[in-house]
Amino acid sequence: MEWKRWKSLKGVGTSKTLQKIVIAFILTFVCARCSGGAYISQQKGGGFRRSSSSEDGEKSTNRPPILYMGSKFIYQDISLSDGKTCRVTMEVKEKKNFEHKQAYWIEVIGHQMDYFNIYDMNLNWIGLFGDGKELETAEPCLQIFKWPLRIGEKWNSRYTLRDFSDRPHGVYLRDSKIDVNIRAYEEVRVPAGTFKALRIQAGAEIFWYAPSIGWIVKEELSFNSKNKSILELLEYDIPKNA
Repeated sequence: MEWKRWKSLKGVGTSKTLQKIVIAFILTFVCARCSGGAYISQQKGGGFRRSSSSEDGEKSTNRPPILYMGSKFIYQDISLSDGKTCRVTMEVKEKKNFEHKQAYWIEVIGHQMDYFNIYDMNLNWIGLFGDGKELETAEPCLQIFKWPLRIGEKWNSRYTLRDFSDRPHGVYLRDSKIDVNIRAYEEVRVPAGTFKALRIQAGAEIFWYAPSIGWIVKEELSFNSKNKSILELLEYDIPKNA
C-alpha cells in the first residue's frame, strides 16, 4: 500500500510533514507517484459528463456542497521532476460516521493503492482508512474550507495528527498548523473543461475548487524548485438524480 510511505515523514521536520498532510486532505495524489507508470491519454466522454444540476458558482460558495453517492472524479497526476503521469480515481462511496462525526467516505484508487479519504460535512479532511482500519486522523480536522468562502480570507488550521499505521509501536501524535489563504476566483482550464474556481493556497499547495461541481479540479504542489506535482481533472460523473 502506497500510504505506508507516510512513515518516512516521521522526523523530517514539521514543515515537510505538513506539505504531505495537506495533500492528504484532498488526497487525490498523496504518495501516488508512478513507478514506471505508462502515459495516459486525456479521455473525454465515454459516459462521463458535466452535471447540469449544479448551483451557480458565486452562490454555492456560501455553503458546502452535497456530495452524492456514486460521484466519480478521475485525474491525471503529473510529476514534473521525471515527467511520469498516472491516473487517479476518486469515488464517493458512503456517508457514515467516522470518529463520531458524520462524514463522506471517498475511495481513492491509483497505481498500487486503494484506500479511503474521509471528510467531514464541510469537506475538511478528518481521516485515512485502509486495510480495514484507521490509519490517520486529524482532530478536530484539517480545515481547508471555511464557509462561506470569501476571497482574501486567511486563517490558521490547527489540529492534532494521529498516525495509527505503525500500531505495534503505538500512536504517533503531532500538533500541527497550516496557513490557508483564499487568493482569487478565476478561470482554470483542465482536460475536463474550463471552470470558474477559487484558488486556495494551503502551505506549499495550491488548489482550485470549482463550485459548479463542488470539488477540486486542479492541484499544484512544490516541495522544492526541482520537485513539483500537478493534478488535473480528466473526467467526472455526477449521478443524474443529484
